[in-house]
Amino acid sequence: AKCLRSGAALAMAPRNLQAVNAPALTRRGEIRLGYRCNARCDFCYYKERLDTPKDEEPQLDTLRNHLYQLRRHGASEVEFTGGEPTIRTDLLDLVSEARELGFRNISMITNGLRLANTGYATRLIGAGLNDCLISIHGHTPELHDRHTSIPGSFAKTLQAASNVLENGARLRVSITVTGLNYPYLTETVGAMLDLGAACIHLPVFSPVSDAADASADAMYVSYTDAATAIKGAINAHRSRLPPVSVKYIPVCFLEGYENFVMNLYQQSFDPDDWNYYWSNKLRRAKSGITRVLFDLLVTAVGYTTRLGVQRAHPRPGQRQIFGLIRIVELLRKKRVSACKDCRYDAVCDHVWKGYIDRFGASEIRPVVGSRITDPVWAYDMARYRSSSDRVAEPMTRSPVTVSDGAV
Repeated sequence: AKCLRSGAALAMAPRNLQAVNAPALTRRGEIRLGYRCNARCDFCYYKERLDTPKDEEPQLDTLRNHLYQLRRHGASEVEFTGGEPTIRTDLLDLVSEARELGFRNISMITNGLRLANTGYATRLIGAGLNDCLISIHGHTPELHDRHTSIPGSFAKTLQAASNVLENGARLRVSITVTGLNYPYLTETVGAMLDLGAACIHLPVFSPVSDAADASADAMYVSYTDAATAIKGAINAHRSRLPPVSVKYIPVCFLEGYENFVMNLYQQSFDPDDWNYYWSNKLRRAKSGITRVLFDLLVTAVGYTTRLGVQRAHPRPGQRQIFGLIRIVELLRKKRVSACKDCRYDAVCDHVWKGYIDRFGASEIRPVVGSRITDPVWAYDMARYRSSSDRVAEPMTRSPVTVSDGAV
């Protein structure tokens, strides 16, 4: 594609479509390294915290303890998140520590700015990183750079993707669907396929947390417009799509495309996403007594979920996860009247309150049919691989001496 850097398009990464007999809870945990970031995306949920003082961010010993706690809970995969993980000078140490603790897959969510430095990317992957989720929000420099507020970020992000693949790690791409880029989603998805994305994530911009302020006006997109664009992109590229997940949109808007929908009730069954219970417990329960109280609360609330079949035959750990999601629903989401008559009511986490405040609820219509009570009755990514699979084998290279200074 002409929007990509010069040279032949990278070959598309191979898909792992191993059949998994029954969906299982993910064994991937998330460790947030802090909120600081070297980009300024208007859709960021944490944009009021991007300049958090360094001494208020989690310290290395704390993060090492989080790695240990995840292994203790049974995690075999870990994903470092932020903010932007690569701005931490101790990221290489954390990746090495994760490898020493036996994590099978070590991942990172990143804007790609620092990974554009070939030496840095090579060292990070050599330390044990074998999976990257890079955020790319358009198929042209103008569109992507408008989202990040960093001139030149598109070219750096494409170079980062190339560095990831050339070092043998798996490349996944996240495209936040916004009011600016949804008309070009088909082109953007096509460009990411040409780039070599092994998975594509399509989170719809959600008016939650810090991203709900007035400066994000251009990011808002209605569920109707987002769904139309998403369906169009899927239809245009269906014959060569890798695994795809669509996030933060009620299931009713993607009728006929339910196999792509991953919201909170589906999240913890996606092997590439986080176990919602582990991630929240690490962040919110920092002492022995608070961990006990946390478990008591979320387990008790788990019994109040509307997933009747799942309550009767829960998979290990489900009660805690569903309890957490139910709390999020009660505090931050709204179940509008139309939802009560919808076949997806029990498996949908419904609508952000901020979305209702802006767009209202008139576009939300119930889908008739027999009730669904298994949250992953259709979700493809709950079955496409097992959490015991190693997703990539990084290449063994000689040490690289290129400077790893900040980009």
